[in-house]
Amino acid sequence: MKLKAGQARASRGAVPYVFAMFAFVLLCAAVVQSLATSAKADQPVIYAVDFTDYRSGPIHTWLQSKGFAFERDANDAASIAFRAGAQGLEVAALKQAQGLLINKTIGANSYSAIEIEWGVGRHPPGASYEKKVNNEAIMVHVFFGSEKKASGSMFAPDIPYFIGFFLCNGDRIGHPYQGRYYQEGGRYVCLDAPAPGRAVVSHFNLKEGVRAIFGTKAAESVTGYSIQVDTTSSTGDGKSSAFIKRIRFVS
Repeated sequence: MKLKAGQARASRGAVPYVFAMFAFVLLCAAVVQSLATSAKADQPVIYAVDFTDYRSGPIHTWLQSKGFAFERDANDAASIAFRAGAQGLEVAALKQAQGLLINKTIGANSYSAIEIEWGVGRHPPGASYEKKVNNEAIMVHVFFGSEKKASGSMFAPDIPYFIGFFLCNGDRIGHPYQGRYYQEGGRYVCLDAPAPGRAVVSHFNLKEGVRAIFGTKAAESVTGYSIQVDTTSSTGDGKSSAFIKRIRFVS
């Protein structure tokens, strides 16, 4: 079938239009894809551990599945009790004791900040970094790099630079306290002083904080973290209680 002259011209004119529309659609798709990729790339890389996801089974098995190893009195149920409840992981010292949950599965990455959602039910009797009674119901250590610094004691292992974050009751918030050991490579910083039983979300700028405390000596890469309870120097029965819901490292 032959087309009339007008129909032929109309048909030939439609071809460029169809190609133009097809090219426009492809361009829009490419732009959308580019924006989506860019938005995804701009999202901060986050390492997080959630202590509110317990369902059943032994507490130790649940914590080990998150990469934690038990050290010192953390293995002694008569000294330190771990329980999963509505407030996440609950940690209680039943007498004068020191226990650690150590996690080295974080790898070696630089993070700009740490966020901790936690609280204290009962502080160890007499605990005060201001008064050199360096005890706490809960502390989160963050370790930097792999270079080990001397502890200053044959009874304490040499470990990398670290900052220990805790919740206090009367100490100066934000002040980097020195301990009896690890005076070169360790500091202890109270992040908040909430009322007993109240959960808070504490924030700390890791990059600026590490530089302010250690200068350029400490590496910025986070290579491990731990959760500690220590009531060994407290007075009275040495009992304490605290809880932690989440730890988040943000890049």
